[in-house]
Amino acid sequence: MADRPRSLKTLRQEIDRIDAALHDLVMQRADVVAEVAAAKRSDGQPAEVPAREAEILRALLKRHTGRFPAASLVRLWRELMGAAITMQTEFSVAVAVNEADPGIWDLARDHYGVAVPMTAYHSSTEVMRALSENRASAGVVPVPGDGVEDAWWRTLASAGPGPRVTARLPFGGRGNARGSRDAFVLSNAPAEPAKAERSLYAIEAAGEVSRGGLSTMLSNAKLPANLLAMARTGGGATAGLVEIDEGVAPEDARLQNLTPPGGETRARASALGFYARPLSAQELGLKEPKPARPALSP
Repeated sequence: MADRPRSLKTLRQEIDRIDAALHDLVMQRADVVAEVAAAKRSDGQPAEVPAREAEILRALLKRHTGRFPAASLVRLWRELMGAAITMQTEFSVAVAVNEADPGIWDLARDHYGVAVPMTAYHSSTEVMRALSENRASAGVVPVPGDGVEDAWWRTLASAGPGPRVTARLPFGGRGNARGSRDAFVLSNAPAEPAKAERSLYAIEAAGEVSRGGLSTMLSNAKLPANLLAMARTGGGATAGLVEIDEGVAPEDARLQNLTPPGGETRARASALGFYARPLSAQELGLKEPKPARPALSP
């Protein structure tokens, strides 16, 4: 005779017991976060460490089993991480939002959670200004694309020391975020090319160079790259925003020897950021999205 199912009352009591245990662990985690904050202040380290956050999430997914959706697990921990940042320091986020692209706000909210204060700005330029004036700790701006006038990356390439790209959003799946554009996070968090999985560079070449020419230049250099955007700069030069599927340091020989097809002058590469690869649909147990544009393989 099959075992009789437990009653609804018994099951609810079990859930209440588990919820209480989970809550106890959350409060214990908060106590440890307070100690982490003190240790970071002593060592002069920032509250937000994107590489560490990505490491935690990947470790969780690696051990995750059962029916609970992996994407929901990531969402839970992103809330924990956002709350942990606010426990350690005063932290706020500037977000580039306009009526035509409200989904960038959704990506920022999902990444930082409900505890982190966020302010909407009309453009990426305003976000950059908020960061330079210390009115925000981090900024979220759209990933530029063809036909989109958004030159924040050119400003970043010529600004010298300051915020850099530290994450690409969505990191853990788009969920219910509106729109289809991705975003970049700009902050002063530490960047370590050797530990990063992706790099973002502005490549500037003398003269007028086509998209195909820039793509060929990157392919010849054996750089697994995706050309995100192009722009004309002063003096008739051509600039390209390039995402490289590796953590490539500025001193890498492949960057030092970039030459446009038929050109005599080497192109200049400016590092804009280093960050973790976003979690794939397979890692999150989701259907694979249609690729926006294939990467350039060497």
